[in-house]
Amino acid sequence: MRYLIVLLLAGCATQAPRLEAPVQPTYTNPPIVPVKVDPQVQQMSRNEVIQASMECEAGNMRAVPVMSKRVVSGFMTDIIIDVQCMPKRSSMF
Repeated sequence: MRYLIVLLLAGCATQAPRLEAPVQPTYTNPPIVPVKVDPQVQQMSRNEVIQASMECEAGNMRAVPVMSKRVVSGFMTDIIIDVQCMPKRSSMF
C-alpha cells in the first residue's frame, strides 16, 4: 500500500511540457517624415469638379477625385486637384 501511494504522488509530480508563446516582433518608433506641401498644385474649383464628374458619368464611368493636402490658416486640409474617370464596379457581387 505504501508503494501505491508513492507511485501516485510521483505520477502527479511530473508536468506536461509547456508550450512557449510565439515570439512577438518588437517595433521601433516610426521614422519622422516631414509633410511636404507643394504650393504649385492648384485646387480645382467647384464648377470644374462638377463638370469633370458629369463628363465621367456621360461616358458611363465613375468619377474618382485625386486629393492633395494644403495648409490653410495654419491647418492641413484636403483639396481636390484632379478627377479621374474609372470603370464602374460590376454589380455581380
